[in-house]
Amino acid sequence: MFKSILVAVDGSDSNSVAVNTAVTLAKEQGAKLTALSVFDPGGYGNLAAVKEVTDEVDYMKQVCSNCLRYVIEQAEAAGIEFEAKTVAGNPAEKIVEMSSQYDLVVCGTLGRTGFSRIVMGSVAEKVVRLAECPVLVCK
Repeated sequence: MFKSILVAVDGSDSNSVAVNTAVTLAKEQGAKLTALSVFDPGGYGNLAAVKEVTDEVDYMKQVCSNCLRYVIEQAEAAGIEFEAKTVAGNPAEKIVEMSSQYDLVVCGTLGRTGFSRIVMGSVAEKVVRLAECPVLVCK
């Protein structure tokens, strides 16, 4: 049923449920799994004002690398076809933008809670509403 699955990773502890689910589905379906880590420069306070731009890029790469580490380990252990992607921008927009290229998007609740969720809206909620393919949200 699914030939290509996109899993959104944010490095949170709760995201491991989404990663495990995506890896299991990819293995069962014989699907290619793509892990997407989106670095949101606006989500990291005033880092740009404190450090030089090159430091921000290095920081972005390190954060995304850390986010992807778990999914890479799980995909390799499962022996599935796998690709990791890192992009900068608004997480919901980037996930939705890429959703047209996949049969399924798997994501967790992506870490937004409390007041920031009320003000900014949930990434997972936006993905569910706007994605161009089915979305599986793992709590």
